Amino acid sequence: MNIKSIIVTIIHFFITLTCLCQSSTEFKIHGKIVDSKSFKPLELVNIILYTTKDSTLYKGVVTDINGKFEFNNIRVNTYFIEVSYMGYETLLISEINVNDKSIDLGTKKILISNIKLDDVIVSAKKSVLNTSIDRKVYNVEKDIQSQTGSASDILQNIPSISVDVDGTVALRGSTNVTFFINGKPSTLLGKNSAVVLQQMPSNNIERIEVITNPSAKYKPDGTGGIINIVLKKDKQKGFNGLFLANAGNNNRYNTSMSLNYNTEKINIFGNYGIKKNNSPRLSTDYRINRDSLLNVINYYGSKSKSTSNPLSQLVSAGIEFQMNDKNKFELSGNSNFQNMFRIQKTHSNWKNPENILINDYTTKRLNNETEMEWDVNGLWEHQFKKDGHVIQFELNLSDYAETEDNHYLENHAIPTVYDDEKKILIKKSGPKLMLYAEYTLPINNNTELEAGYVMESFKDNLTYLGKDYSKNTATWIKDENKSNEFISNQQIHAVYSTFSHTFDRLSFMAGLRAERALITSKLLTLDSIVPNNYFKVYPTVHLAYEINENQELQLNYSKRIKRADSDEMNPFPEYSDPRNIASGNPKAKPEQIHSIEFGYHLKTKPFNFIPSIYYRYKYDGFTEIKKYVNDSILLTTFANLSKSEFLGTELIVSANLGHFVSLNFNINGYYTKLDASNIGYSNNRTTFSFDTKLGVNINYIKSGMFQLNSYYRSKRINTQGTTNSLFYTNIGLKQDLLKNKASIVFTVSDLFNSLNQVYFIDTPLLWQKSTRKRDSQIVFLGFTYRFGTKEKHENQELNYDDKI
Repeated sequence: MNIKSIIVTIIHFFITLTCLCQSSTEFKIHGKIVDSKSFKPLELVNIILYTTKDSTLYKGVVTDINGKFEFNNIRVNTYFIEVSYMGYETLLISEINVNDKSIDLGTKKILISNIKLDDVIVSAKKSVLNTSIDRKVYNVEKDIQSQTGSASDILQNIPSISVDVDGTVALRGSTNVTFFINGKPSTLLGKNSAVVLQQMPSNNIERIEVITNPSAKYKPDGTGGIINIVLKKDKQKGFNGLFLANAGNNNRYNTSMSLNYNTEKINIFGNYGIKKNNSPRLSTDYRINRDSLLNVINYYGSKSKSTSNPLSQLVSAGIEFQMNDKNKFELSGNSNFQNMFRIQKTHSNWKNPENILINDYTTKRLNNETEMEWDVNGLWEHQFKKDGHVIQFELNLSDYAETEDNHYLENHAIPTVYDDEKKILIKKSGPKLMLYAEYTLPINNNTELEAGYVMESFKDNLTYLGKDYSKNTATWIKDENKSNEFISNQQIHAVYSTFSHTFDRLSFMAGLRAERALITSKLLTLDSIVPNNYFKVYPTVHLAYEINENQELQLNYSKRIKRADSDEMNPFPEYSDPRNIASGNPKAKPEQIHSIEFGYHLKTKPFNFIPSIYYRYKYDGFTEIKKYVNDSILLTTFANLSKSEFLGTELIVSANLGHFVSLNFNINGYYTKLDASNIGYSNNRTTFSFDTKLGVNINYIKSGMFQLNSYYRSKRINTQGTTNSLFYTNIGLKQDLLKNKASIVFTVSDLFNSLNQVYFIDTPLLWQKSTRKRDSQIVFLGFTYRFGTKEKHENQELNYDDKI
């Protein structure tokens, strides 16, 4: 059966379900819980539904972050509800008659209890992973490695995500991923996301959300989807804090402090983290360069060893002000600063076609690098009279600045002994402004309309300055071939609307986003301007059918895009070293993707079972191309592929095996077909790849836990070659102390020291094998201390509803 037949079959299936559900006699009950004094929505309130006749428990859920709850598929009967929350009086809502319509209970207020509770210790904990068909929510604080590692380390443990030896993140095999912080795009995770993720302390993160097929509300950027990193913002009443310190092997350490002060009207929060790392790396590079007649021109080989000691600091702070029960204001900001000094030594040699050594030299590189990003975000939200009727305005300002000061000393041994000194100074910077206006209108109990406007305006300024040292004059002379300036101005205006409706068991959401992109590239060195404007629309459709309270089917479609960033548009060469350069294309077309996904979700008390099928059709896709520009300099550039296709299937299983063991298992397999005939390569490169991941938590005693996460990824193809398989295993131990106020943590990353990468290029003109290996076997010992007044203990029992 071909792809079109599969899609048609799925659509016919959902049409049939739509017809069947019209006669359903099942309804829903929904409402909202708020504090009686502040009118502030309360999250994680237990809502238990009983049948009135025999007081039998029918269903249980908890409120979401907006205080809302909802029971679906309720049959005709009379019910009552019990509302309970630690520190509040229990509320009973009786005589709920479900007969011929759904019930909207409106907003219910609960009172703070006057009874002082002693310490209570209970056993159940929120699960590490909450799963649904279209997204996964990973609760970072339940991952032992979150106490010691980086954001990149945590991403290694999440289903559907892989992280290679360079820190590059892939989602279902696609490295084209959009990163959000707290639900919005952030400069912190822009072009150098891999570097920032490796330096971002994971103990500042509350949870990570993975959305594979976002709605029209979200930016369409990212083939694989969106990874949203939510930073900690404690909402517990009173003054609370957390202090954490970790020490690791090879001169590694990190520490952080989080503080929070929350009253009925104001919540003030902030955290500071500092991380010192040490990243020794080994790499090799072997090449065969051929001419158009396939005759060997030369052989090249190099071995490189580098050490670096990056020091990064992350600061986050904010304030939430609940002006009244209708208006809310938030102001927050993030800042990341990193400096690093790298020492790299590379031995290189060239051989002629007869395999005789013709050039042999050693390059010593000294690189002093600094990087700074910051953003400030302001939000105002107004709640109209009707519950859920909201308008929101948000303004985000951000900026970044990078400086990379490289000094190269080449010691030549063959053909003659001499030294050659070069300098390359790279500077990148650019402000960014984003404006959001969002409006949500609940038309009735089953229908909601959402609309919005988004404006993004950003500028990137890239400056390269190359210099050669002249021994004759004892001065540095500017190298015009390595010196240039490039400015990219981009402005995007977008309007979107989504319409959602529920027919008893069947629900759908349809959306459309229209964008006008105004892009101008200024090649200041050449006094040239290159415009690249376009208008595009992005439709999305989400369908879900609840078979019963434990089973659901879902079908999602979205059109997505990948835009060239400033590096990919800059035609001037960037020298990572004197022998390797990279350049972009200011006329590069945006990569476009059609993505469709069909899944099933079975949820029972002990486990979740989620199989899914997905298909992506991509055209004008970006691909990296390597070629020689002369006998010794290798150029890396970008081109638009004709098309590529991905057909995959994924299975996620999460289970609780008794009271002591829980596990998460994920396997993802996909068939890839590449057509690169438009740029002179094969029109039919195909392969089947897969990756699998296992996470196990064992509570060996009441206050202690052991955790294991293991990952394997098979070989992959690209336009010119392949990437080898990859494997790693992480373990951790955590022991709580002092009535759960403190914890001792021990972690080992890459237990078997197996994380390495091998890349192959095999084309008529170029054969290359390159390897990269970093010091990934990292041991940490950490201590955490929590202090302040708390509404509930960390181990408080809660009945979590896993639906997202």
